[in-house]
Amino acid sequence: MTMPIFLMLLTMFLAVFLLRAFPLLVFGSGHHKIPGYFLYLGQVMTGGAIAMLVVYSLYGVLNVPETGLSRLPGALLCAGLAVGLHWRFRNPLLSIIASTALYMLLIQR
Repeated sequence: MTMPIFLMLLTMFLAVFLLRAFPLLVFGSGHHKIPGYFLYLGQVMTGGAIAMLVVYSLYGVLNVPETGLSRLPGALLCAGLAVGLHWRFRNPLLSIIASTALYMLLIQR
């Protein structure tokens, strides 16, 4: 592993670790009350992040000149599957894996 790659991985590790540790450092283990604003963000940020990923993914499908429109129905079907599975089972891992697997099956030609 070269030094620039190692430094890049170390930087990503530290960023993720510090972002994950920040709430525990600030609010401790139950000694301080978590402000309502942070609780609200915890509820709405997951949906917002997933919505951005869906828009980004569908835009990526449309932005490929050779195959864009031919892959759009499959991408929409897989997005619908992900939404349906998540709505029914409330399990992000299930919806992500199932919709990704279906999309990989659909684009194999």
